[in-house]
Amino acid sequence: MEKMERRIFIQKVNNLPTLPTIIQKIIKTTESPSANAATLGKVLSKDQSISSIILRLVNSAFYGKVRNISSINHATVILGFAMVKTIAMGVSVFQSNASQGTFDRQKFWIHSLGVASLAKTLAKKVPMPKHIDSDTVFLSGLLHDLGKVIFDNYFNEEYTEVVKLVKQEGLWIGEAEQRILGMDHAEAGYHLARKWQFPDPVVEAIHFHHNITGAQESNRLLCAVIQAADYGCRQINLGSGGDNAQVERDPIAINTYGMTDDLLAPALEDLDNHRGDFEAFVTG
Repeated sequence: MEKMERRIFIQKVNNLPTLPTIIQKIIKTTESPSANAATLGKVLSKDQSISSIILRLVNSAFYGKVRNISSINHATVILGFAMVKTIAMGVSVFQSNASQGTFDRQKFWIHSLGVASLAKTLAKKVPMPKHIDSDTVFLSGLLHDLGKVIFDNYFNEEYTEVVKLVKQEGLWIGEAEQRILGMDHAEAGYHLARKWQFPDPVVEAIHFHHNITGAQESNRLLCAVIQAADYGCRQINLGSGGDNAQVERDPIAINTYGMTDDLLAPALEDLDNHRGDFEAFVTG
């Protein structure tokens, strides 16, 4: 199959839907200084899929403590507006056109949650820039492979060929994407993240988690954290990003940004001990 011309792909991405209306309302509400839990709960109640996942999250061992909370208003108080917004954005991405079936969406969701959680843990161990808080780190990890969802949803025929090539030759999926499509998921995700006006650090983490030095200097540590978390989840086979390859870490992530084995090992061991919580949360 011939590679898709870059300009044609970008034009197609620009023609994709804008951020769903419900997510726009959630973002607007969470960022309003006059909003409270009841206001946000009223907005959330209009989307059953987002509401149910937020309730599952707040009651899950994955989030750290099993509770018995049935009120969406109470859930927003416990999680906080920023985390509710983060989860809502993630749900809108991962559930969109999820029936395509090119790769296993449950394993992909587990992988993405694992990367988000591990990234948040690693970020606590290094001096993150002030403009990057823990929710930004979590969202960056959750959406780092956004481009794969775009490919699977809107370019399914071509991406089916990518997945076949991965299985036939045991490739890293990014290499197969380049062969078939002429670009990888990091670039594809960047175009949609920018169109949807995600925060700049999140856009850069999506774009440069495989190429740290491509990011602005102020966001490179975030990219290094996401890359380390992606590497770690692959090491313990937590979920799947669509292939079984073990990606190499960028030396700059280790030598300049401190993503060493000593930093990663204890966080990864703890994550592995809780893999059942991630799987239970996703399979519901």
